[in-house]
Amino acid sequence: MTETTESFDYIVVGAGSAGCVLAERLSADGHARVLLIEAGGNNETELVNMPRAFMKMFGNPTYFWHFPITEQEGRPAGETWSYGRGLGGSSSTNGTWYLRGEPADYDGWAAMGFPDWRWAEIQRCFQAMESYRGPGAGAGRGRNGPLQITRLPFRSPAIGAAIEAGSQIGLRAVEDINAPDGPRIGYTQATVSRRGRRASSYQAFLKPAMRRPNLTVLLDSLVERVKIANGRATGVAVRTAQGSRSIAATREVILSAGALQSPKLLQLSGIGPVDVLERAGVPTILPLAQVGRNLADHLMFTMSWRLHKDPGANREFSGWRLTSHVLRYYLTRKGMMAYTSPEVTALLAIDSPPEWPDAQFGVGPYSLRTTEEIKADPGRGALEDQPGISVNGIALRPKSRGTVAIRSADVADPIDVHANWWGDPADKAFLVKMVRLARRYMRQPALKDFVGEERVPGERFQSDEDIAQQMEWLASPGLHSTGTCRMGTPETGVVDGRLRVHGIQGLRVVDCSVMPVQPAGNTNGPAMVIGWRAAELILEDNAR
Repeated sequence: MTETTESFDYIVVGAGSAGCVLAERLSADGHARVLLIEAGGNNETELVNMPRAFMKMFGNPTYFWHFPITEQEGRPAGETWSYGRGLGGSSSTNGTWYLRGEPADYDGWAAMGFPDWRWAEIQRCFQAMESYRGPGAGAGRGRNGPLQITRLPFRSPAIGAAIEAGSQIGLRAVEDINAPDGPRIGYTQATVSRRGRRASSYQAFLKPAMRRPNLTVLLDSLVERVKIANGRATGVAVRTAQGSRSIAATREVILSAGALQSPKLLQLSGIGPVDVLERAGVPTILPLAQVGRNLADHLMFTMSWRLHKDPGANREFSGWRLTSHVLRYYLTRKGMMAYTSPEVTALLAIDSPPEWPDAQFGVGPYSLRTTEEIKADPGRGALEDQPGISVNGIALRPKSRGTVAIRSADVADPIDVHANWWGDPADKAFLVKMVRLARRYMRQPALKDFVGEERVPGERFQSDEDIAQQMEWLASPGLHSTGTCRMGTPETGVVDGRLRVHGIQGLRVVDCSVMPVQPAGNTNGPAMVIGWRAAELILEDNAR
């Protein structure tokens, strides 16, 4: 049974990194009536709030959506992508690694015909959002915003040497890794508060705003489709435990459900490629060919080495040491449970101009057991018993593109996600270059006394062909999906430069799916700034 409830000025679908920011900004004037709809729960648990505990909750369906990926040659079977569920979305479940992206990312979007996203505007938004008071914070960083950013505190002889080794391969050692300065290396920054708590978009933006009478948050509610009449979005159909209901929007419906679920909702609403809609049995309201196309994700891999003359961190997460870290955290909000790895971040230009790095390394004093060792003894945990050091490599601009498509008209049915890994052979070749650079980096003089045998993938793999073959199982998704509702013309994209869906009035998409090109770095910070900037554009458009 469907019932009609009260209407709102704005309906925001999805309380993730962008959606929480968007709901806070749209409701800030105290006048606009804003409804935020979230399919998950409130995420008010210690597993979420304690930064290091994210490894304990990973995979739990209470906190994650799981998306099976279509199998393909050259990839392990059973690949699944997991994204955050509940208030804060992936900002409540991720590793807290914080990067803004580079000025060249946003100026590149502007050069593609989207001037509202140039770096001058985005830097201003970051400054308003952030509270970063770490070393080296310059005029371009915000000090008093709602989102607390901290620099990871862990120091050790090997980690200090890792910074020096970066300088030895030509990187600039910096105090503030988010100060644009070309290829560089420095200590990692994270969305962790100065009290050692996770700074999710929910905690930073939405939770303080929920006291406003003009903001309503609806939890455990699954949006089935956007309701459209005469070429305009008029509201949403929502499925709850009590049944279905219809909620009206007098100004706009805004999808912030993420790069996999925002195109899903458009397709369920009859907006998308005609062949996809016809196969799913959904009547076509607007044929928009690019909905669900152009799926991009950062390719990632981890290499590890034996660590000497430094105890590393492997031993810290079992037995009495783990117990002591948890106790210290509850008593002081400090220690190893108050932050995550990797401790060092490097941004590198391999095939790109210096101002636009195309590779990222994260370096941490830990190492994982090999796949064979884990299979042989799965109950022992993933970390090695002996000290190790790892390089987490991320290819920032892969060329392969995948697709997202609904299977039926039922929102509860799984979607087809084709990652299309290796769709462009240049991606595997670039990973080979990254592996060779990681090996050169770890053999620099500064690390000579610390770095021993290469454990993963292993020094026996030396030829390009051998390394490329290892990447087929070693590479994994960065879980930084973008592009499926990208900015463009009606022929090349889904939304315009102000994030309005082409051909439908009162309907926008505000999340990482609108990115026409991926940013240089993790996408959580850029997702939040998209929410902030989009709110400005929405309020401008509705004030006219």
